[in-house]
Amino acid sequence: MKRKKATGMTDTAAETIDLSSEPRPRMAAFATLKEKGTDQPLELVFSDEPTMLMQAVALMLRNRIHWEITEATEGAYRVRVVDRDTMTPDSLTDLLSRDHERLDRLFAIALQHANKGEIAEAKPLIESCYQGLQRHIYCENEVLAPHFGIPAGGDSESDPPHQMIHEHDNILGELDQIRELAAMEELADASMIAALMGILSGTLAKHEGREEANLFPRWDAALKRHPEPELLARAQAILDGAEDDHIPY
Repeated sequence: MKRKKATGMTDTAAETIDLSSEPRPRMAAFATLKEKGTDQPLELVFSDEPTMLMQAVALMLRNRIHWEITEATEGAYRVRVVDRDTMTPDSLTDLLSRDHERLDRLFAIALQHANKGEIAEAKPLIESCYQGLQRHIYCENEVLAPHFGIPAGGDSESDPPHQMIHEHDNILGELDQIRELAAMEELADASMIAALMGILSGTLAKHEGREEANLFPRWDAALKRHPEPELLARAQAILDGAEDDHIPY
């Protein structure tokens, strides 16, 4: 998601896609990346400065890409695009959305097992999701939100930080209920667990989408004004489990 010229992303040859004559370059870029994927680097060529366009495309792709403008001359702007996971996270949006996706993948596999009645297989995945979600919520609630400020007198309906914290309580409670049901093993009702997981999956998708579109960019904008690389490093460490002893959930 970087927007600078000069880059370390140019070591591997990239396929070039010329979008300079496209009447709707944003949709053309989105369609190209959806079709080709980012297993290999791509170079997109635009006729106009593409920063706003690529920001929109990255958001449409749930920030799965990392991009940089590698050439900027009148009428020819080249943008190199790679899979985001090949790069070290360079923003809170990048770091936290990656963790969203990791937890979503675990949860989706657990749900597949639950739908098949395979509770023994689903149980450790549900437990991993629960532990990961505890770390993620601790990072956002106890470290990041206080650091950037929670508006005094706000509520979950009027500002993103309060909305986030309110939803976190509900999500963690619902997952804990699923976790307890799965712990019953032979006595567990697989159809009930699968139904509850299906509902929670939809709740998570909406919650994560709101955070990635409304809250994380605010935090990143604040860090651009006052860079604090140590905060990003601490957030990464928390998600990796370095502060598990401090998590109160």
